[in-house]
Amino acid sequence: MKSLVLSVSPNTSTDRISVVDNFIPGEPSRTVLSFDQAGGSGAHATGVVHQLGGESCSLVVIGSYNRERWIAAAQQQGMSYDEVVNSVPNRSSFVLLDRKLGNIAEIIDPGPQVDPECASQILARLETHLPDTGILILSGSLPPGIPNDFYAQAMRLAREYGVQTLVDAHSEPMKYALSEHPWAIKPNLFEFQQIVGRATPTLSDQVSALRTVAGVQADVVLLSLGKEGLLVGNSEQIWHLTIPDHGVSLPGTDRINTIGCGDAMVGGFCYAYVQSQNVLESAQWGIAASTATLGTYGVPDCPPDLVKHLVSMVQVLTVGSGIKGS
Repeated sequence: MKSLVLSVSPNTSTDRISVVDNFIPGEPSRTVLSFDQAGGSGAHATGVVHQLGGESCSLVVIGSYNRERWIAAAQQQGMSYDEVVNSVPNRSSFVLLDRKLGNIAEIIDPGPQVDPECASQILARLETHLPDTGILILSGSLPPGIPNDFYAQAMRLAREYGVQTLVDAHSEPMKYALSEHPWAIKPNLFEFQQIVGRATPTLSDQVSALRTVAGVQADVVLLSLGKEGLLVGNSEQIWHLTIPDHGVSLPGTDRINTIGCGDAMVGGFCYAYVQSQNVLESAQWGIAASTATLGTYGVPDCPPDLVKHLVSMVQVLTVGSGIKGS
């Protein structure tokens, strides 16, 4: 399998992360740490692949002064990227963290109106990378001007090159993507309930519903359950992965930063899969990367040594069979 993990982030974000002490609503706070990060959920995921030592590239849509900020942050992070330049600034996000309280707020712009030819430009640039790509990550919301079936279009193009696609989206973009049967999807619980059309409040409910999706609408489902771990399903098996008593927290406190954990999971999973082609093993890397970022100020940020340590702590429980195993 080719080793490049490529992401597409049409609604690219230039992130600003500010860290304070003793945050009090309505009172001024002075930062103890503040930095830009090259964002967009797909870029976050491939950034994690890079941090873990894998080969990655982020295809982004950026423009104006936020383009300059995004590129400067990407270069500082050592990220490989390609760009489609828009005529107006790409969106921004603002993350506020407190060293003692953890994450306080995440403020996300909806995204700019992109140029009319933007979608076709992204697909054309995407095609130049596909001959070298092992996994394509299609992740995040779509800005105004990009059609809701854009991810479905990208999947059809990737299929021409034999490239497996992981989709991390919701609402209409995910609906269209599922019509093309992606290789993998990574919903959170709310997004998963949108897909199956019903509430799944218990683990038993989630396992039952996952059997109707894994191997049916997508080959692999990575269902993120937050602090309850990760459900992983394919046509053969369903596993529940957890890392109990992991001990990860922000420096000098028992609080955590949950922002970006889902993107870290996607990055860790894809990093491992292009090497092993083993879904369960790769899911262990995914949950380890997601857990590692709880103790960092980045959104996400995954220290490789910590991720490797956490992989060894992952507990795996088989909780059901897939459609072929029933």
